[in-house]
Amino acid sequence: MEAICTIITGNYGHYALALHDSILKFNSSIHFYIFVSEGDLEELIKNEIKKRTNVHLLSRLDFKDSVLTEKLYDKYAVNSHDALRWSMKPVVMNYLLNSIYERVVYVDSDIHFFGDYQFLFESLKTNAILLSPHWRSSNPKVDFDNFKLNFLDGIYNGGFIGASRLGKEALEYWATLCLFSCEVNRIEGFFVDQKYLDLLPSRFQNVESIRHKGCNVANWNQIDCERTFNESGEILINNKYPIVFIHFTKSFFRGVLKESDSKLLSYLEYYRDVLLKYSSNDVIQEFLKDENKIQNKIEKRKSFILIQFCRKVKEKIICFYSKFQ
Repeated sequence: MEAICTIITGNYGHYALALHDSILKFNSSIHFYIFVSEGDLEELIKNEIKKRTNVHLLSRLDFKDSVLTEKLYDKYAVNSHDALRWSMKPVVMNYLLNSIYERVVYVDSDIHFFGDYQFLFESLKTNAILLSPHWRSSNPKVDFDNFKLNFLDGIYNGGFIGASRLGKEALEYWATLCLFSCEVNRIEGFFVDQKYLDLLPSRFQNVESIRHKGCNVANWNQIDCERTFNESGEILINNKYPIVFIHFTKSFFRGVLKESDSKLLSYLEYYRDVLLKYSSNDVIQEFLKDENKIQNKIEKRKSFILIQFCRKVKEKIICFYSKFQ
């Protein structure tokens, strides 16, 4: 059997439902698990989940016998809940693999499927772990900043990972590393849960990478995953790969709405509309408001710095001329 899982806090229930909608388009019977790491879901979200078959909610209570889970909560729950959510990915996956499931895929709740993903599970019939490369720029002369992030933030993206029962040891290893440290500390070589994934291919057998570049389409892979059109107007990646799933991060919003990734605007608008089925918040408008606030803060900061600079210059000029009076 196969399952897909995600991890959210209580205020992100509408994201989990939108994700599930996209999953159902290509497999109406697959089991879907939502681990709520903190907070409570809204009643409307709970009621919607109850209507759906093969959707299961998990909470900390389901892991009461897990020593590792308790250690993760003790270390991260109060001071860094993001670190807790990230660190629980391999724990939740192993929990499912230790039950009735032979193959499990974890995806972030801001991922949405637009194409059939069954080939990913097929890969896990022979592989232990399935990783998703960022596909950041491979050419430093074209996009040096993104090229550097290959080595700072990791080759693989932590928003997707697949595992079969053969990968349980690798998942446990990943979880123990997250317990050791789950922080952004690029100088020391750490980037939350994600950078550890670079170790798995050299430490464990049958660790495979997704080769299909229509998977995990995101702002960071515009260079190596060029958006192109075929004769019928369908968007392909590199004139070859149909889009399987998109990672709707804030940087994706920025790329589509403010930078050079406008070809994917229709996908972003579609995603916004799906979320609006379960929440009154328009994520596009929210993003634009947040961007305006950030821009205003930047402008105010620039003005403040300029005023301070002018004051210091004025003081120096007055001081200079006072010497000759």
